[in-house]
Amino acid sequence: MDHRYPNLGDMLEYILKQHPTLLDSYEMREQKLLFPSKTYVAMIKFLLKCFESELAQNNSLGRSSEFLSSVERLCLLLEHAMAFEGSAELHSTASKALVTIGSYLPEIAHPLLTFSPYYIIIILLIIDSKMVASHFASRISWLKQLLNHVDMDTRESVARLLGVASSCLPVDASSGLICELVASLGGTNKRFEAQHGALCATGYVTADAVSKSPSISEELLQSTLKCLVDVVNSENATLASIAMQALGHIGLYGPLPLLVSESSSGIILEVLNEKLSKLLSGDDTKAIQKIVISIGHMCVKETSTSHMKIALDLIFSLCRSKVEDILFAAGEALSFLWGGVPVTANVILKTNYTSLSMTSNFLMGDLKLSLSKYSSDEKSEGREDCRIMVRDTIARKLFDSLLYSTRKEERCAGTVWLLSLTMYCGHHPTIQQMLPEIQEVFSHLLGEQHELTQELASQGMSIVYELGDASMKKNLVDALVSTLTGSGKRKRAIKLVEDSEVFQEGTIGESLGGGKLSTYKELCNLANEMGQPDLIYKFMDLANYQASLNSKRGAAFGFSKIAKQAGDALQPHLRSLIPRLLRYQYDPDKNVQDAMAHIWKSLVADPKRTIDENLDYIFDDLLTQYGSRLWRSREASCLALADIIQGRKFDQVGKHLKKIWLAAFRAMDDIKETVRNAGDKLCRAVTSLTIRLCDVSLTEASDARQSMDIVLPFLLAEGIMSKVDNIRKASIGVVMKLAKGAGTAVRPHLSDLVCCMLESLSSLEDQGLNYVELHAANVGIQTEKLENLRLSIAKGSPMWETLDLCINVVDSKSLEMLVPRLANLVRSGVGLNTRVGVATFINLLVQKVGVDIRPYTSMLSRLLFPVVKEEKSTAAKRAFAGALAIILKYAAPSQAQKLIEDTAALHTGDRNSQISCAYLLKSYSSTALDVLSGYNTVIIPVIFLSRFEDDKHVSGLFEELWEESTSGERITLQLYLGEVISLICEGITSSSWASKRKSAQAICKLSEVLGDSLSSYHHALLESLMKEIPGRLWEGKETLLHAIGALSKSCHEAITKEDPVLPGTILSLVSSACTKKVKKYREAAFFCLEQVIKSFGNPEFFNLVFPMLFDMCEAASPNKTGRVPFASETTKAESGDAEDVSVPVDKLMNCITSCIQVASVTDILEHKKKLMDAFLISMSPGFQWIVKMSTFSSVKELCSRLRTSLDESQETSLYAGITTFVQEIFRSVSPKVVECISTIKISQVHIAAAECLLEITELTASISAANCTDVGIKGELLHLLEIEKNEQAKSLLRRCIDALEKLEQVNAQTS
Repeated sequence: MDHRYPNLGDMLEYILKQHPTLLDSYEMREQKLLFPSKTYVAMIKFLLKCFESELAQNNSLGRSSEFLSSVERLCLLLEHAMAFEGSAELHSTASKALVTIGSYLPEIAHPLLTFSPYYIIIILLIIDSKMVASHFASRISWLKQLLNHVDMDTRESVARLLGVASSCLPVDASSGLICELVASLGGTNKRFEAQHGALCATGYVTADAVSKSPSISEELLQSTLKCLVDVVNSENATLASIAMQALGHIGLYGPLPLLVSESSSGIILEVLNEKLSKLLSGDDTKAIQKIVISIGHMCVKETSTSHMKIALDLIFSLCRSKVEDILFAAGEALSFLWGGVPVTANVILKTNYTSLSMTSNFLMGDLKLSLSKYSSDEKSEGREDCRIMVRDTIARKLFDSLLYSTRKEERCAGTVWLLSLTMYCGHHPTIQQMLPEIQEVFSHLLGEQHELTQELASQGMSIVYELGDASMKKNLVDALVSTLTGSGKRKRAIKLVEDSEVFQEGTIGESLGGGKLSTYKELCNLANEMGQPDLIYKFMDLANYQASLNSKRGAAFGFSKIAKQAGDALQPHLRSLIPRLLRYQYDPDKNVQDAMAHIWKSLVADPKRTIDENLDYIFDDLLTQYGSRLWRSREASCLALADIIQGRKFDQVGKHLKKIWLAAFRAMDDIKETVRNAGDKLCRAVTSLTIRLCDVSLTEASDARQSMDIVLPFLLAEGIMSKVDNIRKASIGVVMKLAKGAGTAVRPHLSDLVCCMLESLSSLEDQGLNYVELHAANVGIQTEKLENLRLSIAKGSPMWETLDLCINVVDSKSLEMLVPRLANLVRSGVGLNTRVGVATFINLLVQKVGVDIRPYTSMLSRLLFPVVKEEKSTAAKRAFAGALAIILKYAAPSQAQKLIEDTAALHTGDRNSQISCAYLLKSYSSTALDVLSGYNTVIIPVIFLSRFEDDKHVSGLFEELWEESTSGERITLQLYLGEVISLICEGITSSSWASKRKSAQAICKLSEVLGDSLSSYHHALLESLMKEIPGRLWEGKETLLHAIGALSKSCHEAITKEDPVLPGTILSLVSSACTKKVKKYREAAFFCLEQVIKSFGNPEFFNLVFPMLFDMCEAASPNKTGRVPFASETTKAESGDAEDVSVPVDKLMNCITSCIQVASVTDILEHKKKLMDAFLISMSPGFQWIVKMSTFSSVKELCSRLRTSLDESQETSLYAGITTFVQEIFRSVSPKVVECISTIKISQVHIAAAECLLEITELTASISAANCTDVGIKGELLHLLEIEKNEQAKSLLRRCIDALEKLEQVNAQTS
């Protein structure tokens, strides 16, 4: 922006209107400030800008009187600002402004030498002393007073003004002023401010005096120099540095004379050498800066070789300093020693000059512009041979020692000094000759780890480019391009010694002992400690890479400046530079990023256009570097790719799309975390790009199709199948989005997509679930529940959502490729989720395509049926059964018939086959019921018979199926009874014991449900059963006996009617089974015998069976065996030929009870003794209470039969026999019953026993009992009544007692 400042005169006019007294002149500074100090400061700065602006506008012609008048008033305003009450900032600003105006003095004064000397007097009192002697004297006093100012900047500016003012004084006046100043240094005023001001003024005034002709006397100069030397030797570092500065100022106008003492004379630097060495090794940075610059000033006019050597030694002693400002000051001093610096003594002494480095500001600004206003008018500085020696010494020190030193601080110092020489003395012929060597050094230093060294080397490259000729400029550009592209080689290596720093401290961690790892020696020690000496080569490789990276960054700093000037010279290199510059802008190192960004801005005017034009080269570079062994290159390549692919069209990225995906996946699996993060970012970017390119609503259909052809197969093969979780998840997410947005465009890839998603259901499942399932049984987790949990998780996954999307786009043409792939996956797929998934997908697919699946039903049914049969997982078996059921719905009739028959045949197989049968039939009934209903004659018998499987799970499945398939059990069995009976008979006659068992149980169920409706088929069933009873025993054979009993109960009339002999045959068969010695089988035989006797009700059965029963009872008597086994002794494992000789007496007594029920009274009386013995045996203490319960029931049944016979019998002989038997029962059985009540503490036994006793007593009381004797049980009953807790038993006992009392009364009356 162009700032135009107002006219200086106008501004002053405005200010003076506010306060006209500003123009009043005062001899001293007692005036009062008319504005606040801060207002003054702002005012002065602005007026100075106006002054410089107007001066620049009128530099072609002599100044007008109006302008000079304005300058006069400005100076008066500045003098007014120096009042006592002003702030230190105000005084400093005003004094520096006076010096600034003084620096333009020749420009203003020269055209006015014949016009008006008054204006010159006002500006800086540079006038003829005769005209203003008194006024000048007052101004000198005024300036001397300001030398004691508290502000250092003000003191230095005033001292500079005093030196300028002294140039108009005669020699005597100047000498007097110098004497006064020197005297003040040795006086009593030891205030620092006073000494500092006096020293500064001494230097400026003496320097001016030396420059005049005639000069001051030799004696005065010697005394002044001796005074300054004494200050250097005796005072602190600050004052010593000011004294050295004064000596330097004096030396600017001529060589310093030898310092003469009483006995000898010597060079000043030699006298001060020891003190200066001490001061330069101190820690006062500002003092060291002043001292080293003053040494340079002292040598500007010096011709003494010894003097120069001392100066060089002092400056070179600073080569290991780590303070940047000191190094820059030393570089400036060397420039003065070299010669050809673009400043003169007048510039240094009579302007606001501070130093060359501050004036040029070469690190922040433009060097050419900074030093353009200064020029050197020195044609020759002393003898040329002395200067040649100095230059040679400096060059050898830099190139042979410092710049290739093993110490980084020495290399840094050498870089600063070489840059200073190149910058300040660049136009010197010697420097011009050395430019190629300087370029090589700076190129070498671009790889330094030290940032300052690197930045200065790059700055030096820029300066060399400006100074060089066309050939050198071309070589420099080529070298920089080589460095940036990595093709350049370092021409000279730095020799490593023990303390050579290879890495910056902390870069590669710490040693095994916790120490630092940076020097060559420390790295070698670590390699030896680890037992891997070759490790040092890897460290060196890392160091070389770091140097290469640093070279690129340093080259970038220099290149950014050269690029603007190189212009067309860079055009041939752009093709190789652009890709690398783009990549380096994403480098992990922020410094590299910034440096490359500077080059990019310098080279590229239109970044978007440049990238578009070089896009293929950029892609080639980035897709090569993503596989680099350097993690920085991999990370930068990914980040750069993520940015440049955004918004691209297919024709721009199509041929690179697959490689970009590959780069993203590789980076996501990188060993370096930051590279993985960059890979994630690239993955997100390329995902967004891919989805847009494959979306037909955003991209042309042909491009979308090509994009899909590139990306989808890659993602399915490389992405989803990857072993890296992040890659798999990202791939699945992309595939799902592609399937959602691509629509029908995904059909060509449907088979691959579906199979990949199905396989991913298992491969991407959390492996922890597999582990849990493996150990589920050990921790009590049901496998089926865990499987259902896994499937529910899978169905909520992105893979399943993608499969749902695929179902929506399937058409009949897609089936040609899809069905064979699905069939192959059914055969080879592994994992629960995959197998269930493929089955479910087939189910959904058939539902979607409907009748279009018919060409494939035969193949699918042949494939799926054995899979259902062999599948072990319940969930997978159900899923495949569901898929087969939906196939059945569209299968041809012949295929359907075969499939249903094969399914029904599974019920005769192992457990897995039976479960498969149940699942298949259930699926058929729920999915293809219209097909299945035509085959009920096949499946209903199977379902009914399979309900009686030994396995509870299997039987439960068929039980559920039976309930779903039938509306009423009786009706269904009647409808399909013939088929059921046929299947049962086949089962009984089969060689399988399990089939025999379930067939026998089915007969029991048929008998229970149908009753006598089963009569028409009893012959076939009985024939089959009776054939199986004889022979060896096998596990579960007792079910055949239960079936015979159940059939006898339901069809006894039909059996008897068809063949009267058959009941006896059955009885004989069952009776023989009762003699078997296997407990379970014998118990079943007794139970069956009881049922047969009761069912047929043949009185002859008593005579046929009772003798056998009695013999068994007698054999079981404790009197025979010595003891009766208890329950705990009879619980043996029953297997095959296991024997148990004990008789189930309770079952035996039940059979006796059934015999009593069907027997005639005559037969009972004939076997009364055996009956009594059987009762007494069974009620003996050795038997369990359950036996006694059966005995009580048998006795009650006997009493009931006898009571009935008494009522019906009129024959005296039969009546008498019954009466006698009843009396025997009363006498023999009653006491045993009472004994059971008193010995057994079970209320159930008490109730049954009391009922039995009541029956006996009442029967006895009902006959003529004149001959009955008292059995003595009344007293016991009374006692039992008292202690009985059960109310029902109490009531029965009380009735027994009443019956006994009644019997006693009858006996008393008859007697």
